[in-house]
Amino acid sequence: MDITLITIYIAIGMLAYSVILYLTWRDMRIFRRTGYASYQKGAFKGIIASTLVLLGIFLIPTLDVAGLGLIFIGLLVNQKGKREQVFTTAKTLDRLLGKTDVVRTKEEIRDDYLKQQAEKKRMEKEMERAERMEKRREKEENEKEDE
Repeated sequence: MDITLITIYIAIGMLAYSVILYLTWRDMRIFRRTGYASYQKGAFKGIIASTLVLLGIFLIPTLDVAGLGLIFIGLLVNQKGKREQVFTTAKTLDRLLGKTDVVRTKEEIRDDYLKQQAEKKRMEKEMERAERMEKRREKEENEKEDE
């Protein structure tokens, strides 16, 4: 393959890599300030995506299009899900740097975590209760049919 095309592919990969690392750093910073799990998940996705992109960059000189394909797969992996609202009045530069309007203390983050765990346990108990009720109904129906 032409050396110019390989150089262009590598440039595309390096740009993708730097953008993914920037977004990952920003997600880590927002997570540290707010404690929202969606930003932690985004940072993990960013680390995986940057690894794929870097691997694709190293494969371009030997496998050409396969390396570029790996870069694009890395970009797809980096897609972020639904996020909490953390910017309300922040200016553009503050948003780019990950300075959030929402800053929570460690106690607030811990309290939210404990509330989430309690809600999870409550939902599990509710599901178990619903299953028991369903089994009772089925048992009563079977007994009525037997009579």
